[in-house]
Amino acid sequence: MNRKRIQTVLAAMLLVLLLPLLPGKAAAAVPAHSEAFYVNDFANVIDAKTKNYMVNYGVKLYQKTGAQVVLVTVESTNGVSMEKYATSLFNSWGVGSADKNNGVLLLLSIKDDDYWAVPGKGVEKELSNSVISGILSASLEPDFAAKKYSAGANKTYGAFIQKLGGSYSETVGTKNYVSDNAGVFKPVTRDYLNQSSNRYAATTGSGIYVVTVKNTGKQSLQDYTYTKFAGIAAGPRDVMLVLDIGGDNYHVLQGKSVDQVLTNERISEILDEVLEPKFAAKDYAGGATGTANAFYGFFLARADAFQGSAGGSSNPAGSASTAVASPAKTVVKMEPVSRPTGMLVVGIFLGLIVLISAGAAKRNRYVARYGIRLNPYNPRNIRRYGVWTGQPGYGYRQRRTYQRPHYHNHSSGSSSSSSSFWGTNSGGGGSTSGGGAGRYSSRDDDDDDRNSGGGGYSSGGGAGRYSSSSSSSSGGGGNSGGGGSASSGGGVGRHR
Repeated sequence: MNRKRIQTVLAAMLLVLLLPLLPGKAAAAVPAHSEAFYVNDFANVIDAKTKNYMVNYGVKLYQKTGAQVVLVTVESTNGVSMEKYATSLFNSWGVGSADKNNGVLLLLSIKDDDYWAVPGKGVEKELSNSVISGILSASLEPDFAAKKYSAGANKTYGAFIQKLGGSYSETVGTKNYVSDNAGVFKPVTRDYLNQSSNRYAATTGSGIYVVTVKNTGKQSLQDYTYTKFAGIAAGPRDVMLVLDIGGDNYHVLQGKSVDQVLTNERISEILDEVLEPKFAAKDYAGGATGTANAFYGFFLARADAFQGSAGGSSNPAGSASTAVASPAKTVVKMEPVSRPTGMLVVGIFLGLIVLISAGAAKRNRYVARYGIRLNPYNPRNIRRYGVWTGQPGYGYRQRRTYQRPHYHNHSSGSSSSSSSFWGTNSGGGGSTSGGGAGRYSSRDDDDDDRNSGGGGYSSGGGAGRYSSSSSSSSGGGGNSGGGGSASSGGGVGRHR
């Protein structure tokens, strides 16, 4: 009987483990949206320049009308239909304003070689299925078929923006954000950096200044950066990147109004991941462009909140504006536990049940045979409890007693170790806390080239070159409206 019970438990465990593998209707596993709500590039097929451009005009459309255009790229939907997956994303993230339901979501599934666009009910007049189909065929299909995903997504995103009453280009300002004193940038690099800062500063309130210098003279790089920042009258939300070509170093300084958001730690992550590889290879233009793009992306992901707090463009979709200002209200359906993880948890749980059941069954057999809960003829039990003579209390007497030992602390002197990095960075004070941080790398030499931040009156710190620090990503919460449901059955996919 006990053996049958064990077999039953094992069969049940096997059945539970196999259930997830049986054919059935797949469920959409909906991920949380990325920091930049308007572009969620989970498949990593959209370049940084294109992503920033799309997010910028997505923010502008939202501030103007309350409508939202959201792009999502995934490796695969894992067997879920494109329509169902896209609709699940739309509903879970709340695309569009809550009262108007005026959003549209474009999904690109790379390995599935497919795409789908789903509109909210509030935009079905502007974006009917026939209109969406025409946009996808003209703007997305040629580039998608050629695997030029950034180009196709950019054109399609712009077409949706314009259909919903927004613009996808503008005449930008002419303010100069680049000072290439070292002469390492080509005109195309200077033009891109200037145009981008003028375009995105209008949306985010933050400009990115880029300065190159051959020699800082008798000034430290940090002091040079502080002086330059103040000399050009950079704003409290601006950021300055200085590349010291002759000194093989760089430094970043952020304005005091953003130093609690764009922290030195976050800056260091960007420098390590984006600038350091290019700078070490002397690709100064590529490093500066990539770093500026990373800063643009950081501020664009928070542009909705900035516009709301700064009293920017009014938003007719009142409830959606509230959702953006309070990210905690953002509706996000988290991704469920993966199948392998669930199987592992179930397996461990049932394994424990099997072990407990097997132990109980074994004890019951000994009770039925000998009247006690262990095997008296087991050599180990004989050694512990002696020879069994039929006594019922066998195994419950002659137990070894355990006395808790007393522990003493023995001290044989103290030792301490400390590690120091070449180029230690220390903050220096100022009207705001933070100080600056300079470049350091793990190298053994006798030079102790320490860089200390001076604390600037116009800034809360700064960060320099960190070539050996670990990086981590920090989430800031996306900007989403509290949208309603997608139109039932609405949406258009790829026609092949």
